[in-house]
Amino acid sequence: MSPNLEHIKKLKSGSKTWNQWRVQNSQVTPDLHKLNFYSDLHPKSNRYIFPEYTSYNFSGCNLNGASMRNCVFTKCDFSNSSIHFSDLVEAHFSSCNFKNCGIRLSKIGSAIFTNCDFEGADLSYSGAEETKIINSYLFMTDLSHMRLVKTDFTNSKIINSRVYGISSWELVLEGSVQSNIYIEEEGSRITVPNIELAQFISLMVNNSKIRDIIDTITSKVVLILGRFTPERKSILDMIKENLQTKDYVPIIFDFVGPSSREITETVVSLAAMSRFVIADISNPKSIPQELMSIIPNFPSLKVQPIIEKSQKEYEMFEYFKNYPWVLNTIKYSKGSLNELINKIIMNCEG
Repeated sequence: MSPNLEHIKKLKSGSKTWNQWRVQNSQVTPDLHKLNFYSDLHPKSNRYIFPEYTSYNFSGCNLNGASMRNCVFTKCDFSNSSIHFSDLVEAHFSSCNFKNCGIRLSKIGSAIFTNCDFEGADLSYSGAEETKIINSYLFMTDLSHMRLVKTDFTNSKIINSRVYGISSWELVLEGSVQSNIYIEEEGSRITVPNIELAQFISLMVNNSKIRDIIDTITSKVVLILGRFTPERKSILDMIKENLQTKDYVPIIFDFVGPSSREITETVVSLAAMSRFVIADISNPKSIPQELMSIIPNFPSLKVQPIIEKSQKEYEMFEYFKNYPWVLNTIKYSKGSLNELINKIIMNCEG
């Protein structure tokens, strides 16, 4: 079936005539399904100019299967319209109203939406790769099962929106506000602060294999902290190798991050999934800062300090002894590492 030719004729008359007709015929649902806004309405002699549609009232229209590719829409009202199975690729929408609009299973890739309102809209199962949704409002918007690859949500608000089953990669979220992003399937609801976390939590909750991997990591990982001069690093490597033979997954934090803040945040993240921490406080440098970020915040995480027998604990370390989960410091020598490992395991697993 083709779109209603009388409705297309009214549309070609311009926004003023079209909008007046809409007011006078409020009981009519305009049938513009499968309409191509570029080739059906645009003069063939000007095919290299993007058609522009300004201040059109498309509210409540049947636009299913329509093509808006390479067109520009400014201050248009698409509220309560149906635009399912449509092609919006490389279209540009500025200050448009998509409230309660249905745009399921549509192609939206590389489109640009600026200052648009998507409150209550349904964009589920649509592909929005490299799409820009900037300075826009997404409240109670259904984004479930969307493909969001390099999608740009700069300065947009995403609130109380559903994201179950999305595929999101390299999102741009600078200046965006996100809250109550929820995953919902079969009546259950899990709410998270942002889209990236929603995808991870969804995989974890609904995939038993991923849960098993996480359980394995948290039951086997041992974080090893210390000074990484050649002499000290060789000791830590030997501790690591010894722990591996005892079925642990030791991680030595010996890589350099772009800033001290990011290094500390990474250490905290590793500590959060560790069974226990081994802290070599011999010739300390960055370890006091790392322990300050870990010890007060993880009361269930045992921290085993160790120190080369010829050295003394640094002065500020006395502060950490007030925490019950910080174990007594073990002194060691290079020739007693096997004994050291056995004692560490006994202390931390006891």
